[in-house]
Amino acid sequence: MKKFINEIFSFQNLTWRHWTLILSLYLALHIPVVMKNTYDSNLAVMQAKAFLQGNLNIENYFWDASVFEDKFYVCFPPFPSILLTPLVGIFGSGINTIFISLLISCFSMFLLYKFLNKVMGNSDGKLWVFLAFFFGSGYWWVVLTSDYINGFAHVICTCLLLLLLLELQHKKRPLLLGLLWALAFLTRQMTIFYIILIIYFLYVDQVDKKLAFKKLVSVFVVAGVCVVPYFVFNYLRFHNLFDTGYQYLIYAAPIQERIDQYGLFSTKYFLFNFYHLMLKGHNVIFSGTMNLQITGMDQYGTSILAASPFVIFAYKAQQQIKFKIAFWATILLILSSILLYHNNGWMQVNTQRFALDFFPALVVLIALSYTVIPKWLFKSFIIYAIALNCLSYTIHILR
Repeated sequence: MKKFINEIFSFQNLTWRHWTLILSLYLALHIPVVMKNTYDSNLAVMQAKAFLQGNLNIENYFWDASVFEDKFYVCFPPFPSILLTPLVGIFGSGINTIFISLLISCFSMFLLYKFLNKVMGNSDGKLWVFLAFFFGSGYWWVVLTSDYINGFAHVICTCLLLLLLLELQHKKRPLLLGLLWALAFLTRQMTIFYIILIIYFLYVDQVDKKLAFKKLVSVFVVAGVCVVPYFVFNYLRFHNLFDTGYQYLIYAAPIQERIDQYGLFSTKYFLFNFYHLMLKGHNVIFSGTMNLQITGMDQYGTSILAASPFVIFAYKAQQQIKFKIAFWATILLILSSILLYHNNGWMQVNTQRFALDFFPALVVLIALSYTVIPKWLFKSFIIYAIALNCLSYTIHILR
């Protein structure tokens, strides 16, 4: 048994027996969260039910639904709802989306392991990068809150992006790349910028440019075929191909005031978003007559630098310059969009969940930095991030 456990901690040549134990422990850890699933709070389930009934709108208003022409719509991209439609058809609308997210996360764990094997080889840092991603970042938070569409969509999108990165690193099949890119976009729209990585791996990094161009065109064609129905879906609901319905959300002040005055995207939001994304520290809320009673966590979240300080190692990634430019361009374009958006992802604990749109790309650079960062420092930052997540979620759950 000791040998078996040591094999797991070595994170080398894991077999189905190793994964059975790892994933069983992961699922067991989250049994309390699965049991607390509300069953009636996920807009993706409501939209899936509407699809099965032949409707585009959902029956009743729920938080984060759009109101247009006296009907209620789910403005979020439709792939999570499409994914759930057969399950809702079989089991009804009372399905446990946290449990489904955990199953998807199990698959994502295996995907990241496969990817780290390719980029890190036999390095002992693979386990640490793995732990950093699943337990030391905001990914853990979206799993815990995937009874809502926001967290559920992030879990699905992360899995799609890991599949995309693995395919880019390995076989580079255009049809599959086009499909994965489109489905990621139909889950989280800012992932459209992963096209930069597709262009790099399929064209820039290839010798035969003519063949590379044909493959790239194939990616666009497949993605277009998948995405065009989304535009039709928008038109049928909101009479505009490019109107997703976000402006018809009913927000509380001050968010509603922001949108009324400046719209969904504006440079006016930059300082607020930059502070929360890059600078804001961990914030436990104290109250009571002497301000000594812990009552919860600030749900505007914690910056990625404060919550997951290991992300700073990404700048030391050991790869050729074109590779790093492609990854940093992807990350910075998504980050720029986040900084101009009307909110920062509230409600959230110890994370900026919008950062998960670029985190799969960022973790590649983090993994490639392991050889040049002092091991004690690399591991210490990850242990700190995991501990801070544990503290934050414990306070949030017990408050």
